[in-house]
Amino acid sequence: MTREKYSLFLLHWEWYLRICCISLPMLLGFGNVNLHAQSNVIVDPLLQKPWIPDAEEEESRSYHRFLSEFKNKQSSVKKKDRFGRNYLVSPSGKIRFLIDDEYYKEFPLQAEADIAAKELEVLYEVRKEKDVVFLGKGIHLCYRLKQEKDSGFFPEWLIKSNEITNRAANEWSDQTIPLDLVSDPYGCYVDEVSLRDYLYLESESFRYRLKIPSTLRYEGLYGNRLGIYGENRDSIYRIVRFVEFLSNYLPEGQTEWEEAFLLQVSGKKKKTLPKIILSIGSSFDKVRPLRNAKNYFVFWDSLRSLNKNQMRKLQFKRSEKDNVYLSEWVEVDDIGNRIEMEMKEYYVYNAPRGYFLSLSYPKREKKKADEYWNTIRNSFVVKD
Repeated sequence: MTREKYSLFLLHWEWYLRICCISLPMLLGFGNVNLHAQSNVIVDPLLQKPWIPDAEEEESRSYHRFLSEFKNKQSSVKKKDRFGRNYLVSPSGKIRFLIDDEYYKEFPLQAEADIAAKELEVLYEVRKEKDVVFLGKGIHLCYRLKQEKDSGFFPEWLIKSNEITNRAANEWSDQTIPLDLVSDPYGCYVDEVSLRDYLYLESESFRYRLKIPSTLRYEGLYGNRLGIYGENRDSIYRIVRFVEFLSNYLPEGQTEWEEAFLLQVSGKKKKTLPKIILSIGSSFDKVRPLRNAKNYFVFWDSLRSLNKNQMRKLQFKRSEKDNVYLSEWVEVDDIGNRIEMEMKEYYVYNAPRGYFLSLSYPKREKKKADEYWNTIRNSFVVKD
């Protein structure tokens, strides 16, 4: 009996000690030591490690990664020049011009010559040497026009622009097409009365300069419309054209329905728009003088196939006043309407070089044409 009581007493203390061994660590905050060893107990993963420092580190990484992504998105801001073409500006102010689907060839603008210099760099990277020389000469003209008014003007971009232009010109030397044909004349738009209202045009090979309204667009900007160029045993000649397309014109008494019917009958989809055309001709005699100031216009008449038979068909008449010729004739449009035309002509011959300017227009546009002609004629100068 005493032995049984003793056994019960030991069993009681054995259970008491087991309970204490389990409870005491839990009371001291180390209860997860034994519980973690039991695979059938669900444990909060945040309690398995010192999660606060790790969470702070992850938060820091995420924050800096967000800043990096945001910086990449904002590192370049897309902008447009006055022609609507795209370029990128970085936060540091660096400019990267884009040769994309919205890009097209243009003369540089004096107010944005620094952007044009960046356009020049990209054109050289994509190996467009002829466009580089065309643009580079125009940029240098913008600089010279500015320097004429501000003698201290010397921008940082000018040196690199000139270097790239010269490099491209040297690399073009092995081409069969003369570089002057694709890069001359060159020009620069200048803000005077309004934005981009005048184009200063210059020829390096024929050594002339003039100012024309920017509404007259150079055909050489579109494809390979380089005008008329020729060279023979005696001379070299070149004609370039600038065109302004006018709105459609209906003769008195004619309606749009009648015009559409006449177009359908003629088999044409649309009517050719009337236009103002500025032609600039240059010639150089390779031998002794072949002409004189009085008969120089005959040379250009022959190049334009303006002979006596053609003059008779067009009812062509020409008169001279103050060293300027005024020509009149009649054209017939696509549906048979008669259009009265005029052309102002100016000829200069100083052997071995010679020049002519002509501005043709519908007679109803005479007022606008007179304004254009005054600007063109008064600004035309030939360098010695």
